[in-house]
Amino acid sequence: MIVAHTWGVRGFIGRRRWSIQLLALLLILLHSAAVRAAEVVIVRASDAEPYVQAETALRDQLTKQHYTMRTVLMKDVSQKRIDSVIGKPDAVVAVGTSAAHWLHKELPASTPLLYCLVSNAADAGLLGGRSATGVTTDIALAAQFKLIAEALPKARVVGTLYRSDTPEGKSALQSLSNAMPKGWRVESVAVNEFPTLADAIDALTTKKIDIVWTTADQKLYDTAAVRTLLLAALRAKLPVWGFSPAFVRAGALIGVGVDPRAQGAQVADLVVKVIADSKKAPTGAVPPDEFQIAVNLIVAEQVGVEIPASLTDRATFVYRPEK
Repeated sequence: MIVAHTWGVRGFIGRRRWSIQLLALLLILLHSAAVRAAEVVIVRASDAEPYVQAETALRDQLTKQHYTMRTVLMKDVSQKRIDSVIGKPDAVVAVGTSAAHWLHKELPASTPLLYCLVSNAADAGLLGGRSATGVTTDIALAAQFKLIAEALPKARVVGTLYRSDTPEGKSALQSLSNAMPKGWRVESVAVNEFPTLADAIDALTTKKIDIVWTTADQKLYDTAAVRTLLLAALRAKLPVWGFSPAFVRAGALIGVGVDPRAQGAQVADLVVKVIADSKKAPTGAVPPDEFQIAVNLIVAEQVGVEIPASLTDRATFVYRPEK
């Protein structure tokens, strides 16, 4: 009986040890399932360098979260069945306006859609229909006018081109007017009311304005339009606000831009929030946390403006006269 009892105790202890090991194994398996690496598919509009830079920053941030990632080009997704290329990831991130616009229409609503390096989310159709959130390249108007006031302390009248024959054009002008600092006003010219864009630009530059304000609207500002505006403004000795560093380099006095890497890092934070709890994550278009300042001191000399050192010291891009 003593032997039987001893073996019974040993058997109990063995079973208990086995049960503990089994429980530990189950906990490990459950934990592994719980922390399964989320999958994110990145859809890049093209191989353009800014998109690649944004993707690299996005990957760097999500790698720290142990996410798994795949990158596909927009042309590869659009030429094949979307489900066969993208599958069923935890989230899809569009890099570039064209990719975001297409995915907003084609991606199943059950798959979270995020984006970065997108200009004018409203025009891209991202603010209606299925839910989507992301980072735009549109700098807050208040921040833009703060920089204009710093560069041109006496500025009070802002001239701009717009389209009066579209709801988007009217809305953009209203938003601009609403954002004016106290005591400032807008002088606008509707391009659709003139025979040519050049005629509209001439009408704008002959008005009593302190600066011409531009926005990244491809319906208004293609390469030819930018060149025409800059030449007309230079003849009138009018400073121009540029919507990108490239615009400032071409001849605008001052402007802003975004760092693609900062855009990628910012949308990565949104991805983490959406995957963790979509109900608590931000919705809609989010303005960039960071932006770059560009100043053209060559143009400043030509139009008779002195840019304060406090501004040039903060600028990412400063275009100076050759010595």
